[in-house]
Amino acid sequence: MSQVESIEMSSRGNVPVTGTFMAEQRLSHRRGSVNPAKRPEPDLPMYSLESNPEDFPDGGVEAYTVLLGGFCGLIADFGIPNGMGAIEAYVLKNQLALLRPSTVSWIFSLHLGTMFFGGVFFGGLFDKYGAKRLLVAGTLLMFAGLMALAELTELYQFILSFGIVTAVGCSLAMAPLMGVMLHWFLKKRAMACSIAMAGGLVGSSVFVIMLQRLYVLVGYKWAIRVLAFVCLACMTVALVLVKERKSTREFIETPSSTNRTERTSPDGTGITIPEPAKSWTSSAKRAFPSLAPLRDLRFVSLTLAVFLSELNSMTILTYLASFALAGGVAELKAYLLLTIVSVSGVPARLITGILADKYGRFNVMLITCVFLMIFIWALLTPSNGRLPYLYAFTVLFGILSAAVLSLVAACLGQICPALLFGRHYGVLYFCMAFLIILGMYFTSLVINTGSQHDYKMWIVFEGCISIGSVAAWTWARWCNVGFRVCKY
Repeated sequence: MSQVESIEMSSRGNVPVTGTFMAEQRLSHRRGSVNPAKRPEPDLPMYSLESNPEDFPDGGVEAYTVLLGGFCGLIADFGIPNGMGAIEAYVLKNQLALLRPSTVSWIFSLHLGTMFFGGVFFGGLFDKYGAKRLLVAGTLLMFAGLMALAELTELYQFILSFGIVTAVGCSLAMAPLMGVMLHWFLKKRAMACSIAMAGGLVGSSVFVIMLQRLYVLVGYKWAIRVLAFVCLACMTVALVLVKERKSTREFIETPSSTNRTERTSPDGTGITIPEPAKSWTSSAKRAFPSLAPLRDLRFVSLTLAVFLSELNSMTILTYLASFALAGGVAELKAYLLLTIVSVSGVPARLITGILADKYGRFNVMLITCVFLMIFIWALLTPSNGRLPYLYAFTVLFGILSAAVLSLVAACLGQICPALLFGRHYGVLYFCMAFLIILGMYFTSLVINTGSQHDYKMWIVFEGCISIGSVAAWTWARWCNVGFRVCKY
């Protein structure tokens, strides 16, 4: 029996657990018996899916080196989609000025959809083959797509280069860069994921400022080329530093777990006969879509909550500069709003990661979404062209949206073991792909021609999404621990 199968069997309760652990088993689908003296009782729901939580380093030179590599890689991988508002605002006024904003938005909604859709394919490959191969392929596609983006003038060309090629490159790198954090960290997992995800904010803030300056100094083409080379440098650092833990890597690379299966001889002697080795292509097909996590209500509720909160954050981030321009804000100040969002989110990710490890990842996520809902209705609604309101909302939105985006992996890690994280992460974002494309499309329909009235309706739309996000996170937490007051 393979290691993955044994994990799944024990998570369904095939390992006997007695006494006070029965309630926790129903809540957490435990993978094996654990001595309660080894960890505090309030932490049981947080760490119950890992059979040997004491084996996680949670620090040390190797772990923090991997964290640094993930941070550098995510500067490019998440910096591109987080900073694409600067590209959207430029091409909307120049190369694609004759097209409606709702049409141009398809480029960027397709980028997000493609990036998320690829997760269901590449997440399973990360679980089986590790990070290096995916990172190499992702780096090459990311660089090629951005270099092509510098030369384009037609809508279909932007869709192919940025909406597909660049997005597939980002998708290839996404699961490895986040998944390795779960291999090295457990009790400090939210902090590690938050620090790594802060790379995306650093990238987006640097990219927005850099593109804004380079558009004026050297023009659009060289601005995008410089962006491509910066991303190549960041991904190269990630290639060198990012790796799985040794025990995990041995499982990934062992022939019995990848290319071979075993069967018992038919003569009844009980001799185990290895099956012929299968090709890498055949193994890759077996790593491709497995939608089994969708049978778990905890996973479904988490997917809905992540979708609504990320749609809220991404649509505001994408259209914030255009909203400010429509209200009469100067172009320089409108671009500055995107930078403020990114910069204010960098320290917020570290702080919320520490708080999430201390008080519970789902708890912090729910509270964050409540405050984001309040500020959308209280500050964004009256902010049309009023810089004080815009600045106040932008700072608070940067802090809160950073927490929302950085804690997703840590929350998912509480409902699946680390060795299966790639598959669950891939299925999560596979579902997100369809939902985000639809969400971005409906957002573009609300904005329509980009008039002031259309943007007022957009604010109401964002406010309604924020209400749904709070409700969804409440449901997701209830599916795991009910209304019990605990660290989760």
